[in-house]
Amino acid sequence: MTDNFLPEYEPVRTPTRTHKTLRCEVENKERRQTPEELVRQRVLHWLIHDKGWDRENLRLEKNYRWVGDAHRHRGRPDIELLCGDKVLVVVECKRPEVPLSERVDNQAIDYAEKSRAPWIWTTNGEDHGFMRKDKNVWKPVSKLEPLDVLSDPPVADLQFPGNPEDQKDLKKYWEAFRDPQFYGSVDYDREFLLATHRVLFGVKKKLPYSHGGVHILEDRGSAWHQFSTPGGSYFTRYADFMAATQGTVEAVSIAVNRWGRGGLRLCVGVTKPNRAHHSLQLDTAKCEWNPSSESWSIYCDGAMSQVKSADVMEAVREARAGTWIEKDGGRERICLGKLRNAKTAVWKNSRELLANLIHYGIIRSNLRDSISSR
Repeated sequence: MTDNFLPEYEPVRTPTRTHKTLRCEVENKERRQTPEELVRQRVLHWLIHDKGWDRENLRLEKNYRWVGDAHRHRGRPDIELLCGDKVLVVVECKRPEVPLSERVDNQAIDYAEKSRAPWIWTTNGEDHGFMRKDKNVWKPVSKLEPLDVLSDPPVADLQFPGNPEDQKDLKKYWEAFRDPQFYGSVDYDREFLLATHRVLFGVKKKLPYSHGGVHILEDRGSAWHQFSTPGGSYFTRYADFMAATQGTVEAVSIAVNRWGRGGLRLCVGVTKPNRAHHSLQLDTAKCEWNPSSESWSIYCDGAMSQVKSADVMEAVREARAGTWIEKDGGRERICLGKLRNAKTAVWKNSRELLANLIHYGIIRSNLRDSISSR
């Protein structure tokens, strides 16, 4: 049973003479207001508005027919999350006073077996349970991977030091951050790391903010994530954002990770309905420090595993972000903006860089999806 990650939810209710109704988040029609329906609409609201799930990929109460059970003829799952023409997750909703039990699990398993779904989510709005099918056996798990939901709730109270030169404040900050990859000896650019953390965790964002085709809708605080890469995975505390490009809402996470025995990577992770992955691992050694402006120019070469750099550059141009592309000795490279140092970074001088990082991460994620679908 996981901690509750669902935000508070107040539906639009329509009083009538006989009963109250509420407007369905998916079907845009009135439904009778029951405790169970309130839980379902709370889940749907979170899926649509927080996780960016498309309404077309949410199905309610599909009617399944049982042919081999004389005592049971039909069943209807509360919610199904679709990926293409397949069911990815079955969600079984109960009213808040109903505890999650083996009986609830068995009901959800019946629906998942009929729909061929590999994941199950049971909830009463306050408590949650997840299961995954592994070699024809349903096993409880602590993470619902298609939605990137962990058993721990997001952490939104990380406070960056007001004075980044105060060593006591910095020590408290790193103790609160709790990532061992930044403990011990320092063989990386600590000033760059601190400046990035100031922008991600210490600068108050004035949102929504739009720039160059991306709209940063919401600052979701920070949370621990594990994102896969071609060479393994990274696990640290990320700054989470909801952003939109061309009407599509994406969950985007940004962090700095160590690379091997030294150096840093500025990482952008994108969480989509069917997967969560690192779309960008920017080598900070390629960024250039300018003493006169006390800032770094954030450069990257467009490298992407199993994708031609020319295709990455073309995808950038298609997204109308061609102004990022510069010539460097006959080769093209991308400049995403400037990063001020940890003492001078504020929202006004960091917002364009943050927007460009999010936008570039989404561009690369969409390019990967496009190539995979060919």
